[in-house]
Amino acid sequence: MAFSRVRLGKIWPWAKTAAKSGGIAAAADVTTQWFISKGNVPEIGSSQAAVSTNLDLRRSASIGAFGFFYSGGLQRLLYQKFDTSFGTQATMQVVAKKVAADSFLHAPFLYVPAFYMVTGLLQGKSLDEAFGRLCVMYKDTVATYLMIWPAAMFGLFWAVPESRRIVTLACLAFGEKAVYSMMELNRQNSSELVVSVDVRIDEVQKFAALEVNSVASEKEALASGGFQEGLIWIS
Repeated sequence: MAFSRVRLGKIWPWAKTAAKSGGIAAAADVTTQWFISKGNVPEIGSSQAAVSTNLDLRRSASIGAFGFFYSGGLQRLLYQKFDTSFGTQATMQVVAKKVAADSFLHAPFLYVPAFYMVTGLLQGKSLDEAFGRLCVMYKDTVATYLMIWPAAMFGLFWAVPESRRIVTLACLAFGEKAVYSMMELNRQNSSELVVSVDVRIDEVQKFAALEVNSVASEKEALASGGFQEGLIWIS
């Protein structure tokens, strides 16, 4: 019983931190979806309320789960490893090493691939679909990470105690997750628009082909009828 309490005492602080991280990540995605849906023009016959509440909650839950398990677990362990490898001193040299390791090793080779693969699979995509999503979003996401995070990570490693890093990171990541969600949703909307235009063009081409065939059939019928009338007149 005492051993169980000791284990619970060690796990519980981690679980609380991970839960906060996951909740903030999910809230960022829900907020982004809501703002984007508010900006959409409703179709004829649909209500604005229906458009505004058209949220993909499974998508938000997948991002929340990633925030819980990855950011609240694996990422915290990784940053503890940074402390062990580079030191815990709040000096320019030590903090710069941690920021460089996060920006040029952790983000492009672990964080970004894990984010798109894990959330894609949790959303019900196949392994190939999740990998394709990663390939499409990888370059823009890494570039965005390098614009957003180095300065923030410098302050995080410089001034924030280890026990508070993940919650602080999750609060800062609210904006990051919102940006990633907006990038992907805008790309999805653009793809849907292209598909819609392609379908429309295909429909127009098919309609035009039917019209041409119809006109050609009418001309053949008229020509055939005139020829038969000429035969009757001659006879």
